[in-house]
Amino acid sequence: PCKGKEGAARMDHIGLIASDMDYTLLDENGQLPGGFAELVRALEEEGIYFAAASGRPLYTLEAMFPDLRQHIALIGDNGGAIRWRGRDIYQSRMPAADYREMAAATREAGDVGVLCGMESAYVERQYERYARVLGQFYTRVTYVDDLTALDVPADKYTIYLPRGDSQAAYDKRYGKLYAGRFSVAVAGPNWVDIMNRGVDKGAALRALGRSLGLERASLMAFGDTYNDAEMLCCAKYGFLMANGSRDLRARVAFLAPPHWDQGVMRIMRQVLAQSGWVEPSDFTPAH
Repeated sequence: PCKGKEGAARMDHIGLIASDMDYTLLDENGQLPGGFAELVRALEEEGIYFAAASGRPLYTLEAMFPDLRQHIALIGDNGGAIRWRGRDIYQSRMPAADYREMAAATREAGDVGVLCGMESAYVERQYERYARVLGQFYTRVTYVDDLTALDVPADKYTIYLPRGDSQAAYDKRYGKLYAGRFSVAVAGPNWVDIMNRGVDKGAALRALGRSLGLERASLMAFGDTYNDAEMLCCAKYGFLMANGSRDLRARVAFLAPPHWDQGVMRIMRQVLAQSGWVEPSDFTPAH
């Protein structure tokens, strides 16, 4: 990288780093990498802030980062809610009529619907057999008889596909039903997420950046799949993980080492070593 004041003037200063969780920041066992909290605090001392951006709800993210709640931002439910240092700065609310319609369609297809409420996830009792896997993403799950009878504050409706055929389900059914009216994304092999129109991780990252007075050139983001795409494109330094969806490489600027090789941690350490000053040639192009 360039050195000195003259070189620094041609470089961007990273002020906010956002990362997806599964298959991105988390290791192959779904755990945070060692030394993560210490690195986040070291970055914060340099004026560089971290945001966890996930399809998980805020209450699950808070449980994942118990010692960092007052140090980081949380982008939950794929941008449906944003919390900065314990303070809510944005919430999207999905009309009850809309998520009831989705629940009826999910039931007709024989798929598992999950209503993502602000305080709990709601799942029909007939799918309680999936409690173990649902509990990995939702630390609060309420089992009910009928999702179409609910009227609770919610910001997302997600569909769990136990067979791992989320892309096919999106192509054949849910994309045709809801894309355009809503923000719909494949969120890994087992999930299709539906949010209000205009809600996605990219919109949330832009909103968080604006609240911190940061332009696009100061934003860095990491992700692996389609529900990360808007976030990776809105940040000047958007990194697709090497283990991520290959179809996204043409849309994303940079490529990070795979999640099992601590790709996010490695690049964040590089940013810290440079006191936040970077230029595009520091990183591997995605295409």
